[in-house]
Amino acid sequence: MEYNYYGNGASPLTDYENYVFTLQAQEQRKKEKKRLFSVGLTAGGCIIAYILLQSIITIPYMYAPMSYLYTFSTEFMIVSNIIFSIVGLLFPFAIGGIILRSKGLLPAGYCFEKSESTSLMLLSVPFGFLICLVGNYLTSVFVSGVESIGVELSSPDFSTPEGIGGRLLYVVWVAVVPALVEEFAMRSVVMQPLRRYGDWFAIIASSLVFAILHGNLVQAPFAFVAGVGIGYAVCITNSVWTGILIHFCNNLYSVLIDFLLADVTDESKLNLIWNISQTTLYAVCIIGTLVFLIVKRRKKLSKPTVDLSATEKWKSFVLNPTMIVAIAIMFYITAKYVKLI
Repeated sequence: MEYNYYGNGASPLTDYENYVFTLQAQEQRKKEKKRLFSVGLTAGGCIIAYILLQSIITIPYMYAPMSYLYTFSTEFMIVSNIIFSIVGLLFPFAIGGIILRSKGLLPAGYCFEKSESTSLMLLSVPFGFLICLVGNYLTSVFVSGVESIGVELSSPDFSTPEGIGGRLLYVVWVAVVPALVEEFAMRSVVMQPLRRYGDWFAIIASSLVFAILHGNLVQAPFAFVAGVGIGYAVCITNSVWTGILIHFCNNLYSVLIDFLLADVTDESKLNLIWNISQTTLYAVCIIGTLVFLIVKRRKKLSKPTVDLSATEKWKSFVLNPTMIVAIAIMFYITAKYVKLI
């Protein structure tokens, strides 16, 4: 007879009790894999819907006068892209959130509650920003390495608008809308249901989806690294608002760099401003990150609440029809930005 003991002085389990316990554990594992499969199925479906909606709402832009306005009016192009982001990305993931919520897989507040610590949330910004800077550096190394073997990578490129109105729209398009829409999609709808399988799994899995969503090999590596940093900060503060704040600050920095490059034509002056701003930025991020790590030392990422192996988790999340199709489509789109040189 085999015995299982649960602590000192516990009574041994009989063969029958062992058998029942094993069956219950197996049934629970099947249930958890089914839940995870459902999250992956929904996430993949949202990506496919995003691609289809983007294709549909851009059809009018293939013909005059929309094509002309989109090509020659920067303001019109920016407003159009804001609409594309809101309709194309927000709508599918909002439906996905409703589906997951109806199945009890997503928290009622979608994790948009106030951060448990305002100070920790604010300190998360330099930490997240530093991770984004690291992501930029790693991406540049990756792109240079790929180009050294004869492969040129590119990504969508847009001109910087002139005038106050155009630049305000540019800020909304590049900094405000992505921070709100993408964080809702990735760190709320995708990541939150995955946290029961361990915060690290949720962070990595949602970051991979975030990278795939960008559809080119220039932005995808950065999106993955940034997603890991932002996801970590969201889990530590237990609020998606933290991710929105980090995302907004990072993208706003990118916007300001675009404005700087467009407005300062004197190379020596540009180099001086660049060196001062970069030195200040890195100093603030490094110091802020150290303080963040000290303040959050008692805060730990949540461990899995279910007994599934890493292989079982990834198979359940990725190996489902919609996710496989979504990945295949995004690889096809990504190929358009790859050229042999």
